[in-house]
Amino acid sequence: MSISRGDSKANVRANRQLFLGELGVTEAQLAEPRQVSRDGIEIVDTPGEYVDRDALITTRRGVYLRVLTADCAPILIWSLNEPIVAAVHSGWQGSELDILGKTLKLIHVEYGAEYNSLCMVIGPGLTQENFEVGPEFVEKFPLEFLQPLHGSSRFLFNNNDYLRDTAIQLGLPAKQIEILPFCSYRDHELFFSHRRDGGTTGRMMSIIGINK
Repeated sequence: MSISRGDSKANVRANRQLFLGELGVTEAQLAEPRQVSRDGIEIVDTPGEYVDRDALITTRRGVYLRVLTADCAPILIWSLNEPIVAAVHSGWQGSELDILGKTLKLIHVEYGAEYNSLCMVIGPGLTQENFEVGPEFVEKFPLEFLQPLHGSSRFLFNNNDYLRDTAIQLGLPAKQIEILPFCSYRDHELFFSHRRDGGTTGRMMSIIGINK
């Protein structure tokens, strides 16, 4: 789904048309962040490209937010009460910078949306059993999200649970948060994985929007 990974632009365009066509969306309706694995967030009113952003928020009908992933977690957020949606890209870098928490807080402050009115879905990205990280992660995340590897100074990081708990601590009800039961690394027949494929791989697309 990405034209920046070395694939044929014509093939990527055809893939996008197949996917978006199933949803009744056109590529011209996409708001596309140029992701840099940081904590840049923007409220958008129009389709187009948004540089150095990893999260977008909109209240405009017919504008569809997208994120591209190949191990990082795609997070889609919507309100039960108001026309508000958001799309967030959060690997460990984004999680360390609290991009999800900052996005949820911005929705709350900007629009007055109560946290208990928001719903969220996470994934597919790396599950803990395939998310090996170094000893420096003990300085980045609470130990409850780090499973020690026997005989090693390394850990397995649970990014999905960290993101879920971030939202719960702000006030999102657990019943309104879903973690999809997939792993981009493990489920090779379904997903691209940067780790599994040695850094040369495609990208999946997740989108959310408010229908006209």
